Amino acid sequence: MKNPKLPFQEGDPVIFLDRKQRVYYSVLQTGKQTNIRGDLLPHDTIIGCHEGFLLRSQRRVPFWVFRPTLNDHVVNMPRGATVIYPKDLGMILQYADIYPGAKVVEAGHGSGALATALLRAVGPDGQVISYDIRQDFINNAQKNLRNFLGETSNHLIRETNIYESFLDTDVDRLLLDLPEPWRVIPLAVPNLRPGAIVCSYSPTVIQVQSFCEALRQARCFVEVLTLETLLRRWNIDGLSVRPELRMIGHTGFLTFARRVEPPAMSAAMPELETAENTLEEESAIDESNEV
Repeated sequence: MKNPKLPFQEGDPVIFLDRKQRVYYSVLQTGKQTNIRGDLLPHDTIIGCHEGFLLRSQRRVPFWVFRPTLNDHVVNMPRGATVIYPKDLGMILQYADIYPGAKVVEAGHGSGALATALLRAVGPDGQVISYDIRQDFINNAQKNLRNFLGETSNHLIRETNIYESFLDTDVDRLLLDLPEPWRVIPLAVPNLRPGAIVCSYSPTVIQVQSFCEALRQARCFVEVLTLETLLRRWNIDGLSVRPELRMIGHTGFLTFARRVEPPAMSAAMPELETAENTLEEESAIDESNEV
């Protein structure tokens, strides 16, 4: 993976930050110039330099030059499919507990935003396996991955319909960004190790409901959790302190669950059902007392 401490090279992504804190994204090419509202920024001046320096454009306008963060890259990279936004990527990495050395399966690959975050998290000892059925999405995602990470030998692409074939075994984490994620669960269960975590990213709550029902029917998932994240920035300028008028609201629902051994789950089901019934009865009593 690329070392951000090294000087810029051809093929590296770069961002230009102007005086109004606006961000412009480009990929360095010898002889190329980035055009910002008719003003030109020559790439040859950047190649060989370290990030954080001040570059003056053809019109002598100052721009700070940086390597893009993962957040910058995801928001600005070329898209073949809608990306998972950074606010959701962060929640996935945390709640799905993506750790160094993990074997992670994702489907679909999309524009490569999730795979980029996963590859950084699992490190060189881990593996990320991406399923997708569209070659154009795969090609675009691979280009985005190479621009940001360089060569990633621990990334495997499967041009396979995961609804029909789940080819990997002893999987630590399964992440689904699909229209019908519930269809994967029956195929995935035998291939997930006990303790594995699954995560589904879905834009509608109807999809979430169907996914949770598939988890329940599998009878080997516990700790099922559905959440969404809302992000609002604030403007802090002297005495002017207020939230921004626009915010990133709903993008998708995240559902997480943890796999257990089916025999253990089956044995525990009567006890769990009894405990749930007891909790429901106690809650009903509490509500009647409040009234």
